[in-house]
Amino acid sequence: MKRGIITRRHVGLSTLAAATLVAAACSEPPTTGSGDAVAIGGDAQLPDCPLDALDEASGPVEINLWYGGLAGSTKATMEDIVARFNASQDQVRLTANDQGSAYEEIFRKYESASATPEQLPDLIYLEDTQLQVMIDRGQVLPAQACMEAAGYDLTNLEPIARSKYTVGDVLYPGYMNTSTPVLYYNKAHWVKAGLDPDDPPQTLEAVYAQAKALKDAGVSEKPLSFRNSRWFFETWLTGIGEDIVNNGNGREAPATEATFATPEADDLVGWLKKMNDEGLLNAFANTEGSIDHYLALATQQSSMLIETSTAATTIADALGGNITAAEAGIDFDASVLDKTELVPGTAAMPGIESPGKVFPTGGAFYILNTSEPAQQAASWKFLEFMLQPETAKIWHLNGAYLPIVKAVADDAEVQAFWQDEVAGVLLKPAVDQFADADPDQPGPLIGPYVDEALAIENALDAVLFDNQDVADSLVQAQDEVTQSLERYAGD
Repeated sequence: MKRGIITRRHVGLSTLAAATLVAAACSEPPTTGSGDAVAIGGDAQLPDCPLDALDEASGPVEINLWYGGLAGSTKATMEDIVARFNASQDQVRLTANDQGSAYEEIFRKYESASATPEQLPDLIYLEDTQLQVMIDRGQVLPAQACMEAAGYDLTNLEPIARSKYTVGDVLYPGYMNTSTPVLYYNKAHWVKAGLDPDDPPQTLEAVYAQAKALKDAGVSEKPLSFRNSRWFFETWLTGIGEDIVNNGNGREAPATEATFATPEADDLVGWLKKMNDEGLLNAFANTEGSIDHYLALATQQSSMLIETSTAATTIADALGGNITAAEAGIDFDASVLDKTELVPGTAAMPGIESPGKVFPTGGAFYILNTSEPAQQAASWKFLEFMLQPETAKIWHLNGAYLPIVKAVADDAEVQAFWQDEVAGVLLKPAVDQFADADPDQPGPLIGPYVDEALAIENALDAVLFDNQDVADSLVQAQDEVTQSLERYAGD
C-alpha cells in the first residue's frame, strides 16, 4: 500500500501546513443592553459617521490596517482583498500591516499603543474576545453608524454574526471573519477499527465509545488530540445553556462574576479526565504558536481533533491532490486507502447532548475613532467593499471563513465548492452548524478575557497534567475570573 501524507516525504508538508494554522434568516439579533460599562447602550444615539469627509478630501486618503492571527491561505486572502480594493477605486489607498501570526500579538500591539492614539492605525483586526474591551476603551466608531449613514441593510448579514458582535443594540465591527470548532477525523482509521467512516461521533459519549474502539483496535495510541482551550470549554457549556459569567453571559449587563463552576462543568471536565486516564486523550497545553495537536493527527498518533473550521483549506492544501472531493466526502470508498492513509473528514462539533451547538468566533475589523474624519470614512469604504457578496465569497472560498453575508450561500460557485473541492467538503459541516446557530446564544461577553482564558486553561492543565481534583480546579478558576472582573470594573 502506498503511503500518502504521513510518509517522511510528506511530514514536512504537514508540519508547514499546520504551522500556518497557528497563526452564521432574517430575524433581528437579540437586544443585549450592557449598561454603563459600554460607550453606547440601550437607547443612546449612534455617533455620526463622517462619510462626507471622504468626498471633501483632496486626493486619495491613505489609511492603515493592523491585522494579526492570519497565516497561509488566510493571510494570502487578506493581501488579495486589499489589492482588489485598492484597484477598485481611487479615493482610498489602504496599507495592511501584519502584526504577527497570533491574535495575542496584535492585541498586545494595540494595548501598548492605545494610550497614544497618534500611534494607532485607522482600522484594526482583533480576535472576537476583545469586543468588550474595545467598546470600553471608547476608541471604536461603531460600524453600524456608517452602515446606517450609507444605507447598508444590516439584514444582509447572518443573524448569529450580528448578535455575536452587537452590544447595547449596536453592531461594532464592520466585517467579521467567522469560524466555528468542528471535528476532524481520519476516515482511514475508522475503517481499520471496523467503524463506519460516515458515522463520526455526535456527542461526547460517542467520542468516548469510538475512541475506545480505535485504541482497542491498535489504530491510534491516543485517539483524540485535544488542545486545552477555553474556547471548547465555553462552547460545550453554552451548547447546553450554561453561562460562563453572570448577567446573561455579560450580554444583559457587564459581567461581575464568573459562574462556570457548575455540576455540568464538573461532568464535562470529568469526561476529559476519564478520557485522559484511560489513554484516549492526547492533551496539549494551549501554548501560543504550538502546532503539536495538529501534528498528532498528521502523524497518526491520534485519529481525531477538535479545532477551528478555518483549518479546512490548509488541510486540503497539505493533501497535495492525494484525494478527490468525492473521496473526502460522505460516500467513502475504501479503495482510496490505496493512495493514502490519511483521509480527512469533518463533522459538526460533538456536543454534551447533541452536535453542532456552537457560537461564532474568529476576528473582527473595527474602525478607530482616533483617526481623522476622512480616514474614518475611508475605513468604512474598505469595510463596505468587504461586505459585498463577491468579496465575502473570496473570504470563504480562499480564506476558509464562514459566509456572514447571506447571499454567499446561494452563489452557484460556492455551492459547487462545497461539493467538488476537498476544502469545501471539509468546510460544509461548519457552514451548516453556523447557519443553524442560535442568535440568542452568541457566547460570553467579557472585558478581561485574557484573564478568563488563562484561568480556565490553567484549570484544564491542572486536571489533565497534574491529576488535580476537577471541582476544586474549576472553583479556583471561577474565583480567579471573578476577582479579575472586579478589578476590571474598578479600573
